[in-house]
Amino acid sequence: MAFAALLLCMPLLAQEEEYRYSDMMVKDLMYVGGSFNLEGVKAARTPQTIEEAVAALPEIPAVETVMSLEAKEKAIRATYQPYKMALEQTMRRVQNKDAEIRARMDAAHQKQAQRGQQAMQQYQSNVNAGLMPSQDEMMALYMSGKITENMSDEQMMDVMAGEFAKKWGISKEEYLKIMGMANSNPKQAEAYIKSNHPDLYKRLYAANAGYNTQEVADDPRDKRFGEIGEALTKALEELEAVTDEYTKIQVNNGSVVRGKFDAFFEQLYTEWPKSSESHQIDAIEAALEKRVEAWYQTLPPSNTETPFPAWWTAERKKENALIDQWNRRGAEKWLARARDYQGKYKAVFEKVAALEAENEALNNQGAPENLIYLQNLHQINVFYGLLFDLSVPMQDAFGFPCIEHVETDGAAHLGKG
Repeated sequence: MAFAALLLCMPLLAQEEEYRYSDMMVKDLMYVGGSFNLEGVKAARTPQTIEEAVAALPEIPAVETVMSLEAKEKAIRATYQPYKMALEQTMRRVQNKDAEIRARMDAAHQKQAQRGQQAMQQYQSNVNAGLMPSQDEMMALYMSGKITENMSDEQMMDVMAGEFAKKWGISKEEYLKIMGMANSNPKQAEAYIKSNHPDLYKRLYAANAGYNTQEVADDPRDKRFGEIGEALTKALEELEAVTDEYTKIQVNNGSVVRGKFDAFFEQLYTEWPKSSESHQIDAIEAALEKRVEAWYQTLPPSNTETPFPAWWTAERKKENALIDQWNRRGAEKWLARARDYQGKYKAVFEKVAALEAENEALNNQGAPENLIYLQNLHQINVFYGLLFDLSVPMQDAFGFPCIEHVETDGAAHLGKG
């Protein structure tokens, strides 16, 4: 009779499972993260830049979304999985470009070496023509204290202007005027020297004949390219710090756990059997078992399925309300952690996105294949390889170990008669 009464408390589709709210039932059968059918899911639009990858990042799911496997699966199919698949496509596309970037960097290195050699030859030609201080003369300036390491660029330029002006046979003020012209409009500076200082023009022309001064000159974008590279290095350090904090191994109640969510899972795992909700459900089940046994005695012999009584359904709904209460309280804390770390990852990638956009814009403002630009591009490629970090908190959010509802209707075959 007790066995028959037990069957009445079980849904027909799950009669192979033992029906008890024991620790075994709670831990191994009810406390679930979920296994989902993702067949037929298609990737979202493939991000072409890190900015697009950040913009397409879905929000952390709502509490109600992670309180049941059915809701989880629906949301995963609609948001997380399409985004994850899109990131995979982006990462594959960019990984294939790594060899290309390295080849471009090698070519830029060679070109830079050639320009450096040409610059040294041109510098020596100007020294020989008496137009620029020699290295010995420059060293003498340092030794004399006229130039020091603590000087600003403007102060150093002021000292150098005096030295160059002497070589050119013009005043310091006139030299600075010509240099200002040369920085803004080289053609205008050349015409000005030719018109106002014809002898100087002849000396400059003779000393620099055969050199492409435009190629030899430093790229004015180099400073900002370098600053972008430094910012990218700092961003990578920030990303590593977030990941270390998020996934670090720690000891929790004697067991080793990895990351914020493993530790929190262990906490929920042990707290549920001790919770008010669990104890109330135990009490409801104990009362139901006695009531079902008494109800069973009143049933006539029958070989047909007997629907569960309405009061049984009402009591099981009370249990589900308690399960919802527990799930909601745990999910709010669980998702808060996921949202916090998604925000931290997103903040780093937003910085990288801005740096990537600026790096490209700056590259378009001058000669292509600047070596520092390419080095930055290589650093940015590293972040493309880490794009999955953006999706990890969302994946963990869907891993909330919700306790599934109990069945509230059904029927049992009594096997009488």
